[in-house]
This record gives sequence, C-alpha cells and structure tokens, in this order.
Amino acid sequence: MILGISEDFTSTVNFDSELSSIPSSGLHLNSGVHPSITVGNLLEFLPKINFTFSQWKNSTDYGVFTETRNKKDIVFYQNKIYQSIKSGTNNLPTDSVYWLETNIESLRVKSFLNKVKDRVYSELSLEKMLVNNQFLYENGDIETTLDGDYSGWVIEPKGSDYVSFRVNQISFQKSSTTPVNLYILNQNQLINTITITPDNGRLNFQDVDLKLSGKGDFKLLIDSTSVFTSNATVDPQQFDGFLAYTTTGTGASVETADYTYNVYGNGIGLNITAFLDPKVYIDNNLSEFGSFIRSTFEYMTFQMFLHNSNNRSNTSERIQIDRDMLVRELKDMNVDSVVRRFYNGKKKALKMLEKTFDTQLNKNNGITLNVGSI
Repeated sequence: MILGISEDFTSTVNFDSELSSIPSSGLHLNSGVHPSITVGNLLEFLPKINFTFSQWKNSTDYGVFTETRNKKDIVFYQNKIYQSIKSGTNNLPTDSVYWLETNIESLRVKSFLNKVKDRVYSELSLEKMLVNNQFLYENGDIETTLDGDYSGWVIEPKGSDYVSFRVNQISFQKSSTTPVNLYILNQNQLINTITITPDNGRLNFQDVDLKLSGKGDFKLLIDSTSVFTSNATVDPQQFDGFLAYTTTGTGASVETADYTYNVYGNGIGLNITAFLDPKVYIDNNLSEFGSFIRSTFEYMTFQMFLHNSNNRSNTSERIQIDRDMLVRELKDMNVDSVVRRFYNGKKKALKMLEKTFDTQLNKNNGITLNVGSI
C-alpha cells in the first residue's frame, strides 16, 4: 500500500520520492481532510528522536524496508540515509534499483503511516484468515510405475493471488526408505527443493512446513518412480480456496518439461492449509478503499493531537482548537466530525468487502470424505 503526502507549504522539509511522488493509487492522505492536519503540525506531533543507522556493508543481505519494517534495512552511506527497496547483497546505496535516498523526517512519517495501514487492516478484520485445512491423499495398495519424467500435484488459487498455502505434511507411498527430491515450482520456475522420505509403502505423513505464496500455479514434483496407488480419482473443484490436479511431465528438467493435468493418484499425499491474505486484496484495490484509508489517517492524527502521545508540542500553540473541540471531533457522531467520517468510511468499506471479497472461493464448509476418491 503506497500512500502519499502532498506539499502544503507549512514546512520546509523535503520528503523522499516515495512520499512526495504522485502515488500509483492517486491517494494523498492529507488532501480533503480537516484543515488542522498540515505537514507542519504532523511533524510537530510525531516523535522526534535521534535515529542511528548502521553503515552500509557489502556483505549484508538487505530486505525491503516496507515489508520488513526493520531498521537494519536502512543504512548510512556517504553522509546520506538510504532505504532498501529491493533485497540483495553488495549493491551500492547509490544504485536506485535497490536503494531510495531518504531522510529522518520521511521515515518518521512513514512509521506513522504504517500504523494507519495496520489500523485499516484491523478495523476491517483483514488479518490472515483460514479457509480450510485439508488432506489430499489416497491409501494405495497397487504398485504402479508413474508416467513421464516427473509426477506430482498442481495447486492453483481460485480466481485471485490473495490465497496462500502452507503444506504442513507430505506422505509418499513407495517401497523404500531412501529420501527423494521434491521440486517446488511457481509458474514453472524452480523456487525450492526439499527431500521427502517414503516409509516402505505405508501412509505416513511427515512435517514439512512449506509456504507457497504468489501469483499463478504451484507444482510439487518428484522424479517419476514406482509408487503405491489405488483406483481413486481427484475432483479438482472440490477443495476450498484452490484447484488441485495431479500432473505428469516429460522433459529434460522440471522447469522445461511439458505437463499434462490428470485426475488419478500418484502416491503423494498432502496436508495443506489454504488461507487468505486480505492485505494483498486491499493493495490491489487501493483506490476503491481510499476514502476509508484517508479517514483513518485523519482520525488517528486527531487522536495524536488530543493525547499528545509522543509528548511533543503544546496543543494550544500548534493546533488552534481547544481540548473540548478536539474531544468533540473524536466523539460526536451527530455532526460532520472526524469520528463520523471515520465510521462512515468503515461502513462503506465493509459493504464493499461483503460484495466483492472471496467471490471466487468455494463456500462449502467442513471436510467431505468420499470412499474411493482422493
């Protein structure tokens, strides 16, 4: 969620380009709000402390600061402050692909905006939500040689990229105890390789804690071999939150092989959790939720004005509203107050979520067991 602050000429501070550029959402938080919310007033009430940052090191693996919110991803280099915008090592802070030149004032505002984002997610109950925890397996007793060079599962989100998965356990029914490689692909790009160990043909689930998140389909593949299967088939549509197929591939590598989707078993069983990450949904539809995001910013700024939570400026000097008026803006729902705009914005945002969120997800609840099918 990229939020912008527009220039209002109440301060001589120059914000970094992430704040001052026209945001992709077109959303400037300090436009169309109460006139007391100015850049000057905001900076006077935000905490003002002595920040210290480490010198840039070419051996450090830096993460993206907007994702990690970790101070280690901000560095000091040649008397300037830089914020990491792309993960990696040995990339000079002067490389604009990996770093953004910033300053203390910009970081103070961004810290507050992070709290605004978190408040939006919290008010809309947009935390990670469980769709379902499901087992995909068959208890096979027929030894079969799998077709092709590779075999496995294809997992694909239903209609959106805000469904993520966690593979908790994997079973592998093969007459052996020798570990085999499990290749994990996203959009046919190899992203991870782990090992799974068969238990002499027994159905025995092993803990793996494998997280899958991103756009497109995911493939979990092994080199084709002999396994134990049954006559079960899989219904790709029956699972909550995602489609699931078995697959076989023929080719020189897992990434370049040609894959065919199937509905029969392959000896591999999954214990998989599907969950929603609604923050991605909000980011994708930021302009539609802009009114509530702005009213949340306005509401939290007035809370800071009233409570002076960072023990900064004298309200009677900085804000030309007495305490009673500040309280009224935050309590009175009978006038066009800050609190009324906040709750009206929340009400509209919740209605939008009710109409649009998860329309592509299976609404069946619970677990369905079918004899003879995966």
